[in-house]
Amino acid sequence: MKTLLKGEIIFIERVNNWSIEVLVKWNKRRTTVVIKSRKSDLKPDFVSCSLSKAHFISFISRSDTFNFSGEKSEFSELILASPYAISLMNSKNPSIELRKNQLIFKGSIKKKDLTSLSNIFRLNELLMEEIDELHNKSNNR
Repeated sequence: MKTLLKGEIIFIERVNNWSIEVLVKWNKRRTTVVIKSRKSDLKPDFVSCSLSKAHFISFISRSDTFNFSGEKSEFSELILASPYAISLMNSKNPSIELRKNQLIFKGSIKKKDLTSLSNIFRLNELLMEEIDELHNKSNNR
């Protein structure tokens, strides 16, 4: 199967109370994915925070190390503890952000690794479900 050496595609989809905008760029070696998931029924916005890979410290310590920036909240604690977020952070140059009412994932994989590409979408969906559960619990209090 031949594919284009370089390209880009954007698509938008609605799932439950989420609007998902996906930008996929690819070149000869890598596929970069940006998923912006916006929760439409979120009353107070997320407290802004970001989780990214600490490349230098990971290199020195020879283990995965992450940078967290922003303010702590119940949603940021969920992202730090979620096995789905940790699995998403296994991609190249990963970052997960909460900004206003959006969950934003950025990361890249090898072009021929189609299994990881489908896993990224599934893991993002599972992370959105966890956020929904936490949001529903906090609304019922």
